[in-house]
Amino acid sequence: LYPLFWLLINSVKTNSELFGDPWGFASSIQINNYVTAWVSGKIGISFFNSSLVSISSVIITIFLSSAAAFAISRLKWKLSSFVLSLFLLGIMIPIHSTLIPLFTMFNKIGIINRYIALILPYVAFALPTSIFILSGFMKTFPSEIEEAVIIDGCSMAGFFWRILFPLSKSPIATISIFNFVGMWNELMFALIFLSDPNKTTLPVSLTRFKGQYSTNWTVQLAAVVTMIIPSITAYIFLNDKIIESITVGSVKG
Repeated sequence: LYPLFWLLINSVKTNSELFGDPWGFASSIQINNYVTAWVSGKIGISFFNSSLVSISSVIITIFLSSAAAFAISRLKWKLSSFVLSLFLLGIMIPIHSTLIPLFTMFNKIGIINRYIALILPYVAFALPTSIFILSGFMKTFPSEIEEAVIIDGCSMAGFFWRILFPLSKSPIATISIFNFVGMWNELMFALIFLSDPNKTTLPVSLTRFKGQYSTNWTVQLAAVVTMIIPSITAYIFLNDKIIESITVGSVKG
């Protein structure tokens, strides 16, 4: 945690204080560093763009992956294992190896410089791992409960939405934080697919911000703090669910 603490205390210093005493506290808190980064450096616009793309992608991933995992793990059909294997093959594909084909396709259908150009590949590459985690959890759910619910007149769709999906909070929290961090920090797709300055995401803005404020280190540190706060906050709130998801299958009986 100390590197994060060092980053935070130096982001509110002046440049002279940073180089004079990089390990000490600021004599006065320089909130202007954050104001400069947020307004003049347009980090605020990029923060909104990253939030919109990442949160939308995570929500779509949750619903698609949970529905697919339910169909694979709980419904009885012959090709379920084969379909799961096809999804798992997606884990083996390096995400950025598809950059040129995706750019060509997106350019033809006219969605370059639109948020959907990032959301589509983000969701597509998040699905394999998400389905793998969720299907593993759903397979362990007691079949006796499912049978009792069906006997009481509930449909399979009702069983999924009313019982299984709400009880899958732990694995859903796990895939949410892992996918969110990856989408939030992704650079290459964001750099190529969104060239409009008003639609750039935070990683792209930080690369340009570094050149614009190359001599103002404390403002750069403030911009970095702005970028990492959402990921840290999400992990803090979902930490218990992540640990629960990891250990859920370790004890039986």
